[in-house]
Amino acid sequence: MLQDLIKRVNFPAIKYDLICKKTYWLLLLGIIINFNINININPSYAQTNSNIAIDKNIINKPLIVQGISGGAITALEITQTKNTGTGYCDGFASQQPNHILKIDTFFDYLRLEVDSSADTTILVRGAGGVWCNDDAGSANPVIEGQWQPGVYQVWVGSYRANSNNNYKIKITGR
Repeated sequence: MLQDLIKRVNFPAIKYDLICKKTYWLLLLGIIINFNINININPSYAQTNSNIAIDKNIINKPLIVQGISGGAITALEITQTKNTGTGYCDGFASQQPNHILKIDTFFDYLRLEVDSSADTTILVRGAGGVWCNDDAGSANPVIEGQWQPGVYQVWVGSYRANSNNNYKIKITGR
């Protein structure tokens, strides 16, 4: 279509090639700049919201997932409670959960253990309620116990607002 328009206006072929090349490079530059701006403005952009399927095989082989903790929203805003049976709902997280767990069967015991060099928190909301933890013997949180089948949202927060830190969650069934 662009080629027909240029022929109607009687552009020589050299000008047509030059226009196409400039347009291509300008579009590519715009995409690169837009991607870099999004990464720099929102550190959690680089981390995708991961969906994790949990089945009975987790008992034989632990699962490790990674992400970036923190955000500007208080744990209280997410959970609507200050305290749960697993601990206090402290810290700051992002609006969207870091991970979505899909559990296909009842687990008599399942453990989510966060490992980070920073002080992190964990919030879990799903089938059966809300659970939080701040410190489980260290600056890292743990949620463990019985889990019903269903979908669970998991947030890994930081103790201070807008403090983004790398973490790993080890999910085990023993």
